[in-house]
Amino acid sequence: MNTLLHDKAKKLWLLCFIALLPVLVFAKDFVVYDDVLEEKTAQKIEEMGSELFAKTGVKVILIAKQKGEENILTYEQNFVKNLTPPYALLTLFKAEQKVDVYASSGLEKEFDREALLSPLPWKGTIIPLLTSKKNEVSVSPALLNGYAELVEEIAQYRKIELESSIGNANRTTINLVRLLIYGFMVVVVVLIIYKRIKSRAKS
Repeated sequence: MNTLLHDKAKKLWLLCFIALLPVLVFAKDFVVYDDVLEEKTAQKIEEMGSELFAKTGVKVILIAKQKGEENILTYEQNFVKNLTPPYALLTLFKAEQKVDVYASSGLEKEFDREALLSPLPWKGTIIPLLTSKKNEVSVSPALLNGYAELVEEIAQYRKIELESSIGNANRTTINLVRLLIYGFMVVVVVLIIYKRIKSRAKS
């Protein structure tokens, strides 16, 4: 009887664990994430963050969550209470479609926040990829690209070279994706105009 109850308890615990698995939050030193971010992407971000911190003392943390428990700015302000400046947060709440960069006083001059958060395909490094049609597969590369851009700009400002940098090959890929997104938008606009002209000609 005891064995039967024990087996049922184990099965119940396992089912609860599986049910809660998607909302579990994992934390490294430089990335806090749940299943919105791929593990290999988290590892690369950890590598870049560790190197930047070791060489400059600047801590850049990526926070990637399916859903935020509170307003993104409030969350960031509470999160940094235990951090020592200089620091910067790159935060994504996917369900709310919110992305933000929050930095300690003085650090904001070392990177281009406007460009990082720009929705324009030819300028932005994060949002154009997050808002692409294949949103479910674009979160990790978009955040990797944005994080890399952030730490590399800080490194360049401080005249430090990062060996873990993702480099020009990744930039070429990102620029190609940007071009495809921008090209798709242009094609859609042209098709809409063409259909309107054609419908007016028929009438």
